[in-house]
Amino acid sequence: MLNKRHETVIIGGGISGLACARRLSENGKDFLLISENIGGRLLTSKDEKANLGAFFVCSDYFNFLKYAKIKDRITLSDFCFHENEKTFFFYEPVLLRYSFQIFKILRILYKFRKAFRQLRKTCEKISQKNAIEKDSFLYELYMENAVDFVKKNSIETGTEKYLSKGLYSTTFSNIGEMNAFSFLEFCLPLITPIYTFSFEKDKMIKPFFDNLIIDKVDNIIYKNGLYKIKICDSHIISENIILATDILWSKYFAGVDNTNLPIKTNMYYIKGIPKTIISNKKYHLFKPDSNIQAIANLNNGFFLFYYKNKKPLLQNFFDRYRVIESKAWDCAGTINGHTLIESNRDRNMYLIGDYNIAGLEEAYITGLYAANQIIS
Repeated sequence: MLNKRHETVIIGGGISGLACARRLSENGKDFLLISENIGGRLLTSKDEKANLGAFFVCSDYFNFLKYAKIKDRITLSDFCFHENEKTFFFYEPVLLRYSFQIFKILRILYKFRKAFRQLRKTCEKISQKNAIEKDSFLYELYMENAVDFVKKNSIETGTEKYLSKGLYSTTFSNIGEMNAFSFLEFCLPLITPIYTFSFEKDKMIKPFFDNLIIDKVDNIIYKNGLYKIKICDSHIISENIILATDILWSKYFAGVDNTNLPIKTNMYYIKGIPKTIISNKKYHLFKPDSNIQAIANLNNGFFLFYYKNKKPLLQNFFDRYRVIESKAWDCAGTINGHTLIESNRDRNMYLIGDYNIAGLEEAYITGLYAANQIIS
C-alpha cells in the first residue's frame, strides 16, 4: 500500500533523480521517487540494442560510469565530415593547414578540463550556480558567446571546418547559439576518451526499488510547511521536494522565470543497407545549416539518424531501409544562453538536472548535491 507521507519526494526518474535517490538510500533516508519512466533521456530502443537518448560517455564521468557498461571507443578516425556535396575525414593532409589552431584549442581545453573537474567536486557541496560564479575563469566562459571566444582566440577557420560539425552533431546547435563554456565542454572529446555504452538501470535502482512508483504528477501545492503532491486519485505529503524533470516542466513549480534555450532534435532508429556516402565511416557529421545533423552506424545494419525538423529523404542514404523506431526530443537539454539557475529554491525545494550544464555527469552531480543538503 502506498505510503501517504515521506520526508522527501523526488519527481523525475532521469539520471539526476536516480542519483539523488541512490544517495538518499545509501544514507537510510525516507523518500519516494515518482516518475513516468526510469532513465529519462537515457532512453533505450524497444529491442534494447540502441540508445535513443544519450549516446556516449566520457572516461571522466566518475560517478555515472558506475552504472554504465562500456562498449566501443569512439575515435577521431571514425568520423566523416559532410560539407555540401563533399566529404572528408579528420586525418587528411588538409588538417596541416589548421595545425596551429588545433594546438591552441587543445591548450585551452587542458586548462578548461582541469577547472571543470574541480567544479564537479565542488558542486557536490554547493549549488552549481554558486560554484560557477565563484570560479572566475569558468564564469567568464559561461557569460561569453562562443562566436566571440572563437574570434578572440583566432580559431575561426578550424572551428568552421571541423569543430562546428562535431558540435552540431552532439548539441544540435550552431556556434552562434552557444556560450563559450558549452563550446569547450563539447570539445572535450578531443582530449578525453569517449565510449558508447548501455545504462545498467537495474543495478542503479536495485537498492531503492521499493521506493519508486511509475506515475504522473498532476499538481504540487505548498501549505503549512509541507508539500502536497497529486498523482492520479491520491496525494503524497512531503517535507522536502526535489524536481528532477526537464526544466520546461519544473520551472512553474520552482518559480523560475528565465532559462537557457532548449535544444531539439528528431531521430530514426533504422535497419538498412547504406549507400556508399555513409558506408565508409561509423559517424557522419554535417554542417550546422543542414537539416541532417548526424548519422551513427551501430554495426550489423543498424543506424541512428538525427535530423532537425524536415523529414529527410532516407533513400538518399540507404538502398533499402526500415524505420524501427522514431523519437522527437523537444527538449534534449538547455545549453544555449547565459542564465544560471539556482538549485536551492527555498522552502525545502531543490531543482536538479542539466539546465545549467548539459551532460550525464553534470546532471548526476546535481542529484548528489540535493541529497547531500537533505542528509546534512
